Amino acid sequence: MRTPAQPPAPWNGDHLRTRFFDALSLMLPSGEAFVIQAVADWLEDERHGRGAPEDLRVQARQFVREEQSHQRAHRLYNERLSQQGLPARELEARIEAAVAELGTLGLPTRLALAAAFEHLTALLSVEVLRGRVWLSVDAGGREARLWRWHCEEEVGHRHVVRDLAAASRVGFARRAGCLLLASLYLGFDVVRLLTRLLRHDMQAGALRRFALAGQACRLAAAAAPGLLRMGLGWLGYLRPASHPAA
Repeated sequence: MRTPAQPPAPWNGDHLRTRFFDALSLMLPSGEAFVIQAVADWLEDERHGRGAPEDLRVQARQFVREEQSHQRAHRLYNERLSQQGLPARELEARIEAAVAELGTLGLPTRLALAAAFEHLTALLSVEVLRGRVWLSVDAGGREARLWRWHCEEEVGHRHVVRDLAAASRVGFARRAGCLLLASLYLGFDVVRLLTRLLRHDMQAGALRRFALAGQACRLAAAAAPGLLRMGLGWLGYLRPASHPAA
């Protein structure tokens, strides 16, 4: 088996945190395409979006523009990963195929899934912006700037798709079920992509198992309070009082 090309030095302090964000970036173009399409379909739908208040429609259009900007930025990011010798195009194609299966669902379910994806993304974005656990103190290059900008916009528009779902009378049971499904999708894909990227680094001789174990232990200890906050935020989404009647 041919040894992979030597990857560049980690931009985010260590390999684990660098590859975590790289794995997220590989997921984002397809994931954002799904969310954008759900909101675009809502805007054009006679039953749901056409008769909605104009301020909500304005927010939805602004949301689409921001997500399209994220999508373009992460496609460039992923192209740089490919140029470094990583199997970025192959991994992106797998994510795109998995997300395409969700595109056949009805609009209320796609809205519920999109709202769940946005909620999960916003929970992580808040933690990324909170301190230096996820982005290291030395992370000041273009990748770090991209992620800080992206996270700020995710936090800023975190409510939009949830408001669209509420305006469309998407019930609590559907939204709760879609939160569970979205959590499984994201969790599985992040682990799968992260494992593939770290394996590439180890095969290239840039990372040792012992060093990776140390990085994982340090991150787990530092991130524990934030993970607890994210867990509480996840549970908070399931409060029946915050949803329309089923």
